[in-house]
Amino acid sequence: MPRHYYSAAEYTDMILMYGECHQNAALTLRTYRERYGASRHCPTDVRTIISAVQRLRDNQPLMPNTHDGVAGQQTSSNLEQRVLTHFRNNPTCSLRQAGRTFHVHHRTIHRILKKDKVRPYKYCKVQALLPRDKPVREMYCRWVLDRIAQDQHFVRNVFWTDESTFTRNGMWNRQTMRHWSHTNPHLIRESAHQYRFSVNVWAGIHGENIVGPFFIDGNLNAQKFLELCDGPISEYLDGLSVAANSRVWFQLDGAPPHSVLLARERLNIMFGDQWIGRFGPQRWPARSPDLTPLDFFLWGFIKNEVYARVSESEAELRTRIVDAFDKLKTMALDPDRNLLRRVRHNIVRRYSLCVQNRGGHIEHLKI
Repeated sequence: MPRHYYSAAEYTDMILMYGECHQNAALTLRTYRERYGASRHCPTDVRTIISAVQRLRDNQPLMPNTHDGVAGQQTSSNLEQRVLTHFRNNPTCSLRQAGRTFHVHHRTIHRILKKDKVRPYKYCKVQALLPRDKPVREMYCRWVLDRIAQDQHFVRNVFWTDESTFTRNGMWNRQTMRHWSHTNPHLIRESAHQYRFSVNVWAGIHGENIVGPFFIDGNLNAQKFLELCDGPISEYLDGLSVAANSRVWFQLDGAPPHSVLLARERLNIMFGDQWIGRFGPQRWPARSPDLTPLDFFLWGFIKNEVYARVSESEAELRTRIVDAFDKLKTMALDPDRNLLRRVRHNIVRRYSLCVQNRGGHIEHLKI
């Protein structure tokens, strides 16, 4: 059925009748049908009446602009220029805000922007950097790229490590969670449980291997970090050949347990001058999760798997973490995926961008 376009007189009658019916839209619709049903097309929905009233309240034209272009109306070049100038000066303005400003429908605004190839772009959440961080980040990335120029397998020989905390509530995004159904199942997902628990996990990436997960009882401190060094880290290194061991560069961030004197002494014994840390032979830049694959790759994958549903106990949470690691390790072994090889390419790309950006943020750039 073709769409009916109401005249100004019809909209006027609707608004006058809306006043007669004491601003009751449903009563207005019934009365309008009774009075004009035999002689003119009547609205099928109260929204037609409410929208007409709202346009007047917003000081907009009585006739809607939803059919601009469809009924042969053309957007004036003057309006186009004013809209484009408005968005150049106010790039975060919404379509509806602009529509109210220029007294046109937001679709008209969208059409003008689309015609000029203006597109909306989302903000990217990044780690806050201090001014002193950027030179250190740039220097570190230059050092890595120089090492790669000398040895193309350097990134493969880095033993990347990190810790992360998993909680019961986890994280979930309402904008990306959907349930497709013919009827509304009225789904809910509970959060902010009174009974809370969390688990701390250590993991690493070295060559084609994903190492871990290893669970840490309570919060990480210097003593527990030394236990990690003597336990899972040493056990993994013992499984490597002498030649492979000699090429390992151990990386860790600047967390306090990694940086105390006892920890540094242990790392010096284990790796000599081949480790990267806050006070290591090669300095790790502060506030730089975007430069380690544990943060920009591994933890994101694991948490998406673990938080797909809420864990009802700490034991279930631990099981889900192990299962997620098993899934990722299986994917890493698939030769068709070349998963960790692509991660290494991403590392090099990120470090190159960091140098190009003088140590600044890189997450908002195309990686």
